[in-house]
Amino acid sequence: MKKAIDETAWNTVFNDINLFPQNGVSPYAAMSSQVYHYEIKYHLSDGVIEIGSSNADTTDVDQTGSTISSGSVLADHIANELLPNAISQILEAFPSLKTATGSDTIDMALDLSVIDGPGSTLAYAQYSFYTTSGSRPISMLIKVDSADFDDEDTTSSGANAEMLESTIAHELMHTVMQYNLTDGMSGRAGDEFPDWFVEGTAQLAGGGFPTGWNNYLSYYAGKLSDETDTSRDTDIANYLKQFTVDNRPYGHGYLAAAYIGYLANGGGDVTAENIASGMDKVFADLIGGASFAEALMNNTGLTESDIDNLFATGDSDLVAFVRKLSYASIQQFRIDPTKVNIDLSSSSGGTGGTNGVDSVWIQTGTDAGVGMSINLYKMDSEALGLTSTSLRTMASAGNAINEVKLAMEGVSKVRSYYGAIQNRLEHTIANLNNVIENTTAAESAIRDTDMAKEMVTYSNMQILEQAGISMLSQANRQSEFVLNLLS
Repeated sequence: MKKAIDETAWNTVFNDINLFPQNGVSPYAAMSSQVYHYEIKYHLSDGVIEIGSSNADTTDVDQTGSTISSGSVLADHIANELLPNAISQILEAFPSLKTATGSDTIDMALDLSVIDGPGSTLAYAQYSFYTTSGSRPISMLIKVDSADFDDEDTTSSGANAEMLESTIAHELMHTVMQYNLTDGMSGRAGDEFPDWFVEGTAQLAGGGFPTGWNNYLSYYAGKLSDETDTSRDTDIANYLKQFTVDNRPYGHGYLAAAYIGYLANGGGDVTAENIASGMDKVFADLIGGASFAEALMNNTGLTESDIDNLFATGDSDLVAFVRKLSYASIQQFRIDPTKVNIDLSSSSGGTGGTNGVDSVWIQTGTDAGVGMSINLYKMDSEALGLTSTSLRTMASAGNAINEVKLAMEGVSKVRSYYGAIQNRLEHTIANLNNVIENTTAAESAIRDTDMAKEMVTYSNMQILEQAGISMLSQANRQSEFVLNLLS
């Protein structure tokens, strides 16, 4: 199948132009087949992490002393610093997740490679599990998109340094919950946790503001003199009413999860410690066997419908909480509200631009240089991230599902790109046809105007010619008159 993909990509030619050239643009806008792979063991009881590697299909790294070196500054920063820091903070904030049943060690892998290019999926956590309850996951992986981060982000001055730290903590929170709360995370036994709760609690670990999901709230918070300033409460309420926790799980879901933790703790000051303490009570109930609805009611006195209603009505208590949370967050993450890019789209970032290494230029205007450049995409198995896809083991087959899914998303991105180009060309053609029609009409009007002028000139010439003939005739007749007089 990989060979068939390659042959199709390499042999598709139109007008002697290879439409999917080897040096074409990646469907992910930035593609690298390099994978940095780590094998990791988390000891939940004490937070100790062991790191090594053993996968021959990737660029493996070996443990040397207390740190590892893979040749990638970014990969090593994630493995040696961000992962240990994040797991330590998660277990400190939510001690109920330090399980005492069964094995207390999470076996998982970390991969750093391209997922779907810059500006879309930053990372994801996946796991495989037996369909019967009572067993821990058998395979766990966190994959980070290397196209969204670079070596600069390993320092505090990096443009995406806070986003990287937040992303790692977010995915690790998923992993810990997948391990400890497999039934609720998978839905294999009883009700599956709602998506907004899964993503919202992960955002609690990673912070709900660095990844841009609540930029509007950051903007409003920047206008406040302090957390008690109510001048922007109407704006905050309108923002809360604009979405639901279900259709904005990373944004409103985070706010809902934070509010649940706040209520479960009995209110008080809006601090990370108080929110985490309350949420830990919810986790304790869930680990103890309570359903999500039961844990929610036991700790907050609310149902899911009640939470939906709080957002839909812009509840004043919720607004006050969100105001204080937003004000505290812009201080913690040093967000400059005057430079916040407000975006209410359903994704956490904008779409990345493409840096084409091969393209076709099409003239679309009436003047030289007016046209568009169309990228030619590389679409073979390497570009689609299928080079190492394998079905040899249960784990690799599970990974293959995601890899094929992401490859299909890559193809869809290219199809969308060409669809947009076709749309632009159709509009350009329609516009040029309109220009032609207007130009023809103008030329016709000019031609009609010139005909009138020529008719006037022709008439003048006719008059002058007739006048000349008349004068010449009269002149000839004068000589005849003189001769008649003399005779």
